[in-house]
Amino acid sequence: MVFTATTGTLRSAAVRRLRGHWQPLVDLGLAAATALLFVLSGTIVATPLAVAQLVPLVWRRRFPAAVLIVVGCATAAHTTLGMARAVGFFPATIALYTAATHRSPRIRWVLCPAVGLIMAAASAVRHGPVEGLLMAVVTVTVAWLAGVERSQHLRQRAEAERQRAEATHLRLERRIADQATAAAEDRERLARRVHDTLAHTVTVMLLQTEALKATTSLGPAAGDRLDVVLRAGREALAEVRAALADADEPDSAVLLATRLQTLQAAGLRLAGDPPDLRRELAAPVRAVADRLIGEAATNALRHDGPGALLTITTGRGEHTLILRITSEPADPSRDGRGPDGGGFGLLSLAEDLTGYGGKLVHGPLAPAGWRIEASFPLPARAAVAVPPGR
Repeated sequence: MVFTATTGTLRSAAVRRLRGHWQPLVDLGLAAATALLFVLSGTIVATPLAVAQLVPLVWRRRFPAAVLIVVGCATAAHTTLGMARAVGFFPATIALYTAATHRSPRIRWVLCPAVGLIMAAASAVRHGPVEGLLMAVVTVTVAWLAGVERSQHLRQRAEAERQRAEATHLRLERRIADQATAAAEDRERLARRVHDTLAHTVTVMLLQTEALKATTSLGPAAGDRLDVVLRAGREALAEVRAALADADEPDSAVLLATRLQTLQAAGLRLAGDPPDLRRELAAPVRAVADRLIGEAATNALRHDGPGALLTITTGRGEHTLILRITSEPADPSRDGRGPDGGGFGLLSLAEDLTGYGGKLVHGPLAPAGWRIEASFPLPARAAVAVPPGR
């Protein structure tokens, strides 16, 4: 079975190679057969003229007009010297047929008849009006019309290929347009669902929280907490509306600063200011880094509770920036995370970072807490010129 498959592969390769070189092989065989006919039939009267009839046929496909002129004139001169008509006209008919297939109308309708008339006139002078002129006209006309018909067939086939390509392109464009329409419909359907669920729910939460603040006597600490909830709810509602309106997203550093302020107001502690990555990472990669810091900060407050300490440091690899984030609960006995601790947010960020050539790892921190380490690819200049971060 393996031998059969190998043989079939070799045979297919040989067929493809033969298809790519069949025209030169045919031309070589035709030239050899014509030369043999010239020699065996005694057609050659003048060797230089015979060479001028045969050798240019090698270039008849590349330079059909020039080859037709040379071969036709050599045939006419050779005819006047007594060359036999049947075999002697063979090279000229080949050159005439090839030139008649050319896309240029001047070559097909002017040059070909002109050369044919020259050969017919030479044949008439040598062999008379019937044996010479009439036979030459018939021979030349048949070769010329065959070439013209072949040219028309080639043009029709090229036009059919062009129309087929246009139809394929139109089908592709229609399929792309259909996909874009379906994607737009999906986005619109998702936007309606978000508007009818999330935006509605957040609005109800805001109204109820504002009512609670207005109708209940609260202490300063409780009032501050309600203000944090209200501010976070309004920001979330604004982000939802901006997303539904397909508005331009603000800079990731601005979003991160706002998010950290809200989390700090809710009880998160930061060990220093977060690093400014605007001069170190390209904008798309920096957006992932800012989102990662925001996700880690949110997870720290959610799982480790108020008073959790978030520490953010940066380091350098050979061509990467290393971002390390740790969160430690105020109460070491608190364990608000599951066994893996990685939710959808970290998984999504890991996929985004992998797409940029980075890597994200995370896991528990002893005795309690969580750690995240991410490597971000650095631009070439940043990898050399920017000093290491803290």
